[in-house]
Amino acid sequence: MAGTATEIDPRLITFVFPSIPESVRMARYYVRAALAFHELDMYADDAAIVTSELVTNAVQHVCGNGGKTIGVTLVRAGSPAAVTVVVSDSSPDGPIKGNASVGSERGRGLQIVEALSANWGWRQEHGGKAVFAVLARED
Repeated sequence: MAGTATEIDPRLITFVFPSIPESVRMARYYVRAALAFHELDMYADDAAIVTSELVTNAVQHVCGNGGKTIGVTLVRAGSPAAVTVVVSDSSPDGPIKGNASVGSERGRGLQIVEALSANWGWRQEHGGKAVFAVLARED
């Protein structure tokens, strides 16, 4: 009897939020919960920060009035294990890494994402874009 391969879905969780500031806190919560459920707690702190930065950017760029949605997906990939945070929104404009001045409270989000991730980038997708950050651990 021939064995059959089972395809494992690498998505840990996918959810959609309204484009309002409160979605940032909710996204962090769900990302942490999903990582704990899948016993990937070692990514929780970095994933929560990256999620906060990317969802905040999405809220700002889709006007933050709740009329649009923001998608968040966590994906497990590779060996050794890595986790990718993907945030999608309806704005076709790509992210621009800012050069924040000293003392500024804005403009550092993508610098933080870059510092915490092994790789990050974006792609156009379904009338909008998806921004991703790969979190990897060296053990």
